[in-house]
Amino acid sequence: MGVIAALFAAGCFYPPVTQPPPEERQEVVIALPYDLAWDAVTAVISQNKLHVQAQDMTNGIIEAVGPRFTLHDADCGQIKSIAGTYAAEPEANSSSVYNFLVRPRGPEASIVKVRGTFNSSVKVPLHPATDVDCVSNGIQESDLLREVLAQAKKTHRPVFASSQRPAAQSSASATVRNQSRAASSIDKPATQLDIPPTMRGFSLGGRSSLPNLPAPPPN
Repeated sequence: MGVIAALFAAGCFYPPVTQPPPEERQEVVIALPYDLAWDAVTAVISQNKLHVQAQDMTNGIIEAVGPRFTLHDADCGQIKSIAGTYAAEPEANSSSVYNFLVRPRGPEASIVKVRGTFNSSVKVPLHPATDVDCVSNGIQESDLLREVLAQAKKTHRPVFASSQRPAAQSSASATVRNQSRAASSIDKPATQLDIPPTMRGFSLGGRSSLPNLPAPPPN
């Protein structure tokens, strides 16, 4: 009788039957060039406190680990026991991994894809625990993509202030500098030089103070 009771108490595990979410629920197109799209995705990953364990910007790949997931996020199958049939609950050591893919779509747009993989051990009565690859319900992926769309609207290239001043301001500054400059000897008007009498017989300025004397007779 004890063996029969144990057989009835033993449970059975049924793998998940949920279909993976369709492609359109796992990708979006954003109006940003590739480098800014990458920045928007990494910002969303940081905001959700996902742990990046691998990334490759050249190929547009980011692998990030998330927290424990729930039945709301993925289907881990069902367990049938003497108590009835119920959904297999993810254990405390369950893991979620999100794979982001960023690709350019022309010079001013990019496509962002995200795939979630969920894994958990499942305990079936009178059976050892077994690891199960759960099937995503697409909820977390859709939420992340909505955040990427919102972040894309706030992502821009940095704008640097121009170092050139307006022409009117530059002209006014130049006028102030000219007015405040001290006068130099170059700016003073020319004055008559005080020449000693001994030097007045020489030509200054192309004129001479000596009388026109006759030339000496030829030899």
